[in-house]
Amino acid sequence: MLVVVGDSVPLGHRCGALPWPHRLVPLLPGPGDRRLSLHARTGVALADLGDTLADAVARAATADRLTVLVHAGHNDAQLRDGTPRVGKPAFGRAAGDLDRTLAAAPAVDRHAFVGPVPLLRLDEPGSVPFDGAQPDRSLAYDELLAERVATHVPVARSVSAWRERTLDGVHPNAEGHQWIAERVAAALTEGE
Repeated sequence: MLVVVGDSVPLGHRCGALPWPHRLVPLLPGPGDRRLSLHARTGVALADLGDTLADAVARAATADRLTVLVHAGHNDAQLRDGTPRVGKPAFGRAAGDLDRTLAAAPAVDRHAFVGPVPLLRLDEPGSVPFDGAQPDRSLAYDELLAERVATHVPVARSVSAWRERTLDGVHPNAEGHQWIAERVAAALTEGE
């Protein structure tokens, strides 16, 4: 069974098209990952996913083979009152803690962390308002995630290509969701 935990990006918020976790399922080779259990909430930070992750794994633990994907971090890097919602030290600790928890979970066969999309300042109606430090700040969080977890699936680069893959600077459009699904499928099937 495929378990995806995260925020509004894997949830497909604002898109209206099939989000990447649903696009991923048919790209995987074995029947074990053909069932999807999605646990995502808009606005959640990676640092706040511990309980959601534990609950998701517990509910899916009856599956023969459990693959867990964590896709969050977009909200952590966004500003609140002039500073990131979750500072880099706390973000790094949370990523490492979640990685160790998943590695030790008997029900989890394999797990990976999908890196955040780059947060883009688009200056268009309906876009999420970002300061000039984006996307560099979101890329720094992505690099920190890669340092702290055993398996990291990067999706942020090339940043310029994301201008065509996003609806509002955060949430992927159909093309963006397909891009993420293909990157994750390649990472999961590598070496099989």
